[in-house]
Amino acid sequence: MLERIEALVGIAYDPRRMDCADLAMQVQQQVFGREVLLPGRRPRPLDSAAQAREIAAMSAQLADPVQYPQDGDAVLMREVGATHAGHIGTYFFLNYTPYVLHVAAWMQGGSTLHRLQELSGLGLTVEGYYRWK
Repeated sequence: MLERIEALVGIAYDPRRMDCADLAMQVQQQVFGREVLLPGRRPRPLDSAAQAREIAAMSAQLADPVQYPQDGDAVLMREVGATHAGHIGTYFFLNYTPYVLHVAAWMQGGSTLHRLQELSGLGLTVEGYYRWK
């Protein structure tokens, strides 16, 4: 599995073609063989509380909250200063350490696998974990 994950590191962010949700869908397909489809008309890029509420309503149809994440679960995050969660990544437990694979406009070098404990230093707060339906 590690080789498939590493193949998804370094993918460049593009607000119209490869945002954090697009990467999450690609991870599900390429690493887990799951077809997760988000609505094509979802707000891109996310830039308002109204858009966040719309995405939250969609997410209830796509995933269920879980207390203890497993490989492949979605990690919903909030950026510093934001009033709502608007960033998603994928959880992995590798070498006895929890990681999140994600991509954002501010991430130089493209998608990255960060240790869960490093997220606060990047200005991110984990809002919850979700298992795809």
